[in-house]
Amino acid sequence: MLAIHKETHNKHVRTKDYNYNFDYSTGYFERWGKTKEEDPEFSIFGAELADIEITTKCWGGGCAYCYKNNKVDGRNMSFSTFKSLIEKINVNNVLTQVAFGLGASGEENPGLWDMCEYLRSKYIVPNGTVANITDETADKIAKWFGACAVSFHGDKDKCYNSIKKLTDRGLKQVNMHYVIHAGNYESTFDVFSDTQNDERLKGLNAVVILSLKKKGRASTNDLSTLSPVLFNNLVEYLVNHKISFGMDSCSSHKYLNFLKSTKSLTKKEKDRQLKCIEPCESFAIFSSYFNVDGLYYPCSFAEGCFEGIDVFKYENFVRDVWNGDIMQNLRKKSLGCGRKCLMYEI
Repeated sequence: MLAIHKETHNKHVRTKDYNYNFDYSTGYFERWGKTKEEDPEFSIFGAELADIEITTKCWGGGCAYCYKNNKVDGRNMSFSTFKSLIEKINVNNVLTQVAFGLGASGEENPGLWDMCEYLRSKYIVPNGTVANITDETADKIAKWFGACAVSFHGDKDKCYNSIKKLTDRGLKQVNMHYVIHAGNYESTFDVFSDTQNDERLKGLNAVVILSLKKKGRASTNDLSTLSPVLFNNLVEYLVNHKISFGMDSCSSHKYLNFLKSTKSLTKKEKDRQLKCIEPCESFAIFSSYFNVDGLYYPCSFAEGCFEGIDVFKYENFVRDVWNGDIMQNLRKKSLGCGRKCLMYEI
């Protein structure tokens, strides 16, 4: 079923109903079902992507829109727990990437780099998101990560300088994460403009807009999600100014509505993008989330909405949890509503 070709940096799965190609040097990924024209509804073999929180510490401190509530004091996942977790969830070897839940500096958990080395030995690509890094950390990220996002938290120098440190070291997949909400709508255009005008951002791959979730610290602040009209205005600006951009899968349905109404894109380009847009892949569809204690949740925003599942209590995670009764029912709900968020108004 699984083949790894070291010479071509290609990992692929071949079965009757579910197939993929993954280039672990570039991150290029394509998936199909019985035919190239058919999309499988979910992966019965387990997650393609695992989002794993390895620390609840954050030295960045106090962002009002953070869906977590992390502070300087917190806990780290040990390397041994991490290794055991990967072995438990990757029984069919379909896992392609691990997205680390990190703190602002990337160094809150000193075991991160051992985790990266272990993943690379298994042909799994590590990725992560930071906010303010040192040169030394940039060296290590460029060595181990396939991609890295730098979150914008209001301080241009911290964000832009961190991006430059990574692109200067040859990392190609460097993105800026930008949480959009009604409170920062006006200032967003200024940051978008900087992506074309600030020399520090000349190597930036894309700006990635993230929709606000009223969870964690964001649930206690007077913040509201961006209306469809304002969302469309932002995206129209990005399209018209030819700025490379992306978004979280949570925003996909808003973007699909944008594609229906915009006149800024040709039909050919709209059709091309429609093939690339991935709605919510959580709820045992294509991705999974594990918190710092190794508890499994349907997605990274689901703590507090669902009870965590201790994967170490089960003999076979994919059979007993991923394809177990609880997740099968949640998966059915997600697929039944077009893979729209089951928890938040986006």
